[in-house]
Amino acid sequence: MIEKYTKYDHLFRHVKPHAIGGIKIFTQNDPYLIEQKYDEVTDEERQIWKRLFEKLIQPLDQYASKEYLLGLQALGLSSDRWPNFSKLSPTIQQASGWQLQPVAGFLNEYLFFQLNAQRKFPVTDIIRQSKRFEQKYADQNIQNRDEYTPEPDIFHDIRGHCPFFMNKEYGDFLAEIGKLGYDIIADKYGWGPELVAHNLKRLQNFAWWSYEFGIMKKQNDSDEYRKTNNDMDHEIYGSGIISSYDEVMNVVHCSRRESSTSLILPFDIEEVVLTRFDYSDIQDRYYVIDSMESLYTTFENNQDLFLFKG
Repeated sequence: MIEKYTKYDHLFRHVKPHAIGGIKIFTQNDPYLIEQKYDEVTDEERQIWKRLFEKLIQPLDQYASKEYLLGLQALGLSSDRWPNFSKLSPTIQQASGWQLQPVAGFLNEYLFFQLNAQRKFPVTDIIRQSKRFEQKYADQNIQNRDEYTPEPDIFHDIRGHCPFFMNKEYGDFLAEIGKLGYDIIADKYGWGPELVAHNLKRLQNFAWWSYEFGIMKKQNDSDEYRKTNNDMDHEIYGSGIISSYDEVMNVVHCSRRESSTSLILPFDIEEVVLTRFDYSDIQDRYYVIDSMESLYTTFENNQDLFLFKG
């Protein structure tokens, strides 16, 4: 884990101790690659998927980004069908060149970026609130509610992330992040472990505050793709928000100024890369991009921020 290297942590702000909060993390030494046993999915798990999916239908239709809504339609996800990785993966590959890679759970940085650099997205087959999830964390006190869990489960991976992979530009963007992350963690630049860890934390910060928990200004044409018009000033593209009902509604209430629980801040990439985060609870801030295109351009034009030399 890169967390043990802290020489340059004084450069970060918003540092959150113990941010991972008891989540089991798989390494190269663990049996992290799995095959989905689709025929062994229980009725309980299917009902959880259905309940989670249906609760978010209306909020996501009203507040998720156009890219998400179009991807969801193209991928054909529904509340009545448990995701079948072997069927979803070829559809995604045809759209953006990405494939789904079933894994046993939360992967360490090396494995995650290694897979992303190959246009492979890790997906888990376990769902929150299920007996399997409870057994996995029987000795840990982590949040495990319908509305939120810090463990990236199948609902987060498929409902939150996969619709975006139906968009080629988005797929290219994540592949570039994956390639840069793998180059950093493989120490392509000969920095040594402290600088590798620091630059990787910078990249993690960028990923967290963008494609995981990012929001954008309301786009002029987005309402054309909705059943209900968006009545706030922002729309959601972060997959961590999209897969959490509580997080969606927190964004809504903060955007409408009905709540001050979380800050809504302009996206400044220099600030973002130096701002740490917490896996274990609702986010206390969101950074606002102008558009998806502006995010792609900002990342492309600021690669030097992830190549800090000390």
